[in-house]
Amino acid sequence: MLSHYESRLAEVLGARLAAPFAGRVFVSPGPSGGPDEPTLLVGTARAEVLTADFGASRPQVVPGADDPRRVLRLRCDVLIEVRASTAGGRGERVSALDAVLYELDAPDLRDASALAAQGDPGFVLSRQAPVSVLTDPGTEPAGVLLSAEGWFWPPDTPGVTGVPISSAVVQAAVLPIALDPWPLNLRAGDAPVPLRVRMRTAAPVDSLAIRLRGNAAGQLTGGTPGPDGARIVPLTGDTAEFQYVPPAGATTDHLVIAVARPGPALGTELARFDVAVRP
Repeated sequence: MLSHYESRLAEVLGARLAAPFAGRVFVSPGPSGGPDEPTLLVGTARAEVLTADFGASRPQVVPGADDPRRVLRLRCDVLIEVRASTAGGRGERVSALDAVLYELDAPDLRDASALAAQGDPGFVLSRQAPVSVLTDPGTEPAGVLLSAEGWFWPPDTPGVTGVPISSAVVQAAVLPIALDPWPLNLRAGDAPVPLRVRMRTAAPVDSLAIRLRGNAAGQLTGGTPGPDGARIVPLTGDTAEFQYVPPAGATTDHLVIAVARPGPALGTELARFDVAVRP
């Protein structure tokens, strides 16, 4: 997981940096050999397991795999350490820091799209960005600290399987509401049509907010003006009365019935009716 991320990051940086650092990026501790060439070493300094967001604990479909995988959500601090050659000294280290910082700020490295590769990579990042530079004018190590966040999993492992869902039981509570008359037989240019909303159950509601959505080509009358173009219509017993004025042309308006409440917003939506007006 983390090792695959380190290897891919080292590969991409090594291919993109200019001489003398091109091809000289390795996963820590790096190759054995003499100190006559500058070297950049990529290594994870710290990893933090992130708390899953609501509903995010389920298996995920990841790049390079068709079946869902169980993933770890991690935030990582990765140190890209600079080791100068014997002759290079501090100037070479600072040049390396400049080159690494500038390259890591490229948009396709910030969004990690530059790390995409064929097959199952073992990781996918939502972001990565340099956060600080570690340097001492007289001593090593010097480096760039990179913060990355994403999903990590062992590559090429079997996906998570389960029993197929054959049925589901859904429970819901519905407030019985009727529109009278219904269905409506409306034509463009008709006279205002008296309508009644009936609540066929006892409910602690004194008035309803009635509004049009969709084309909203028609008009509502009755009651008093309310927020968001609604009409506030009082309930008398279980009935609220108002009028719908058909427009001059054909349309389909959505008649929305909601609870009226004080303030600039409407209450809970209770029902919705499609009002079709023919030419």
